[in-house]
Amino acid sequence: MDTANPTPAKGDVQVQVRFRTRQTQYAVTDTAILVPAKLRRYGLSEIINHLLDSTKPVPFNFLIDGKFLQTSLNSYLESNGLSTENVLDIEYVEATLPPTQAATYEHDEWISSVAGHPVAPLVLTGSYDSLSRVWDRSGNLKAVLKGHDGPVKSVAWIPLEEATGSKHRLLTGGQDFKLFGWEYTNDVEGATTRIAYNCVGHTGSVDAIAVHRSGSTFATASYDGSVLLWSTDPTDVEEVEEPRKRRKVQGDNAASIGSIPVKRAIKRLAGHVGAVSAVTYEKTTDVKATLYTGGWDHSVRGWDVESSSNTSTMNCEKVILDMDHSDLSGLLVSGHTDNLIRLWDPRVKEGLVVKLKLASHSNWVSSVACSPTSAYAFASSSYDSTVKVWDIRSSTPLYTLSGGDAEKDEKVFAVDWVGKYIYSGGEDKQLRTFACEV
Repeated sequence: MDTANPTPAKGDVQVQVRFRTRQTQYAVTDTAILVPAKLRRYGLSEIINHLLDSTKPVPFNFLIDGKFLQTSLNSYLESNGLSTENVLDIEYVEATLPPTQAATYEHDEWISSVAGHPVAPLVLTGSYDSLSRVWDRSGNLKAVLKGHDGPVKSVAWIPLEEATGSKHRLLTGGQDFKLFGWEYTNDVEGATTRIAYNCVGHTGSVDAIAVHRSGSTFATASYDGSVLLWSTDPTDVEEVEEPRKRRKVQGDNAASIGSIPVKRAIKRLAGHVGAVSAVTYEKTTDVKATLYTGGWDHSVRGWDVESSSNTSTMNCEKVILDMDHSDLSGLLVSGHTDNLIRLWDPRVKEGLVVKLKLASHSNWVSSVACSPTSAYAFASSSYDSTVKVWDIRSSTPLYTLSGGDAEKDEKVFAVDWVGKYIYSGGEDKQLRTFACEV
């Protein structure tokens, strides 16, 4: 039996552990060794670095039975009814560094929605001043989009197969019941925006937009209780509205509203009772991707878009404010008015589908966004002025970030996670950017 250094003090209770990792560059012997039972994460990290003979210590997290160790080994043994005679199999992974705030972008009013571009270094925001804005990651305002007559509640980019560095398409939905498809171009002649079509059909605030990963269709959720499906094809329109008068806004980059083509929904999904506040596609390019919606009727619903049928209904105790799907884990993450985050496994057809409940926020959880690179990580924003970064293997958040002034009770309304950046916005009128790699 090996004994790990540092040498335990006389009288220390010891326990046998067997270390393993999937990160081959940090692999150590899989022989069981004796370590002090009082050790926590930092002491275990010292042992791994000693076994690796590391010249520069690497911080590690430790998992037992797929959950992060958040106590001492002795406390774990006691809480699980185990003795020091048991051999503990412990997995270890390199710990992620805390997110760092990269930039802030000043707005004139509250920020209601944010969307990072899936490829280009651009960020789209919707604001309570009825405007949407396109920014680059350096904090430069690239364009102002004017068309709504009230707060812009939802924004999204449309991925383009033929995308170039200069031409992009995007969507904005508002409290004015309006939903616009836009073209944004930024070339040597400058930045221009144009409303490509006006989507007619909602009779309530358009609170959420989800775009199919293929870029061919999108879905919208509204306070009017409906979920509508649309084609992104700019030529799939029926008629043209007359030009509208415009008001000049400082910072406007040649945004123009001429004659506006009108687009009609291709399908309406009926099932929710009351407002629908969340919508997300299963993240796959498969045209048969399941659509998930959540609302004020406390239900999460899965839809077969092709047949317009409600294939599954999963209920909980409180209103669903936002939802996202992870293609890496297959799980749904939702934020609620009871300050909780719920993780759902929509693949479970019988029994309990709420896989996990996470509590840390002290107010409504307004928005959630899954990590694009990790099956375990996601971010959440809340009316408690914070943004939290989670790993589902831990019952507590990995990091808590400031999303506003807590003393002023500044709510955070939106969060998005694209690439290695987390974006958030809310009542402090600042679009915040955090660099975060997991």
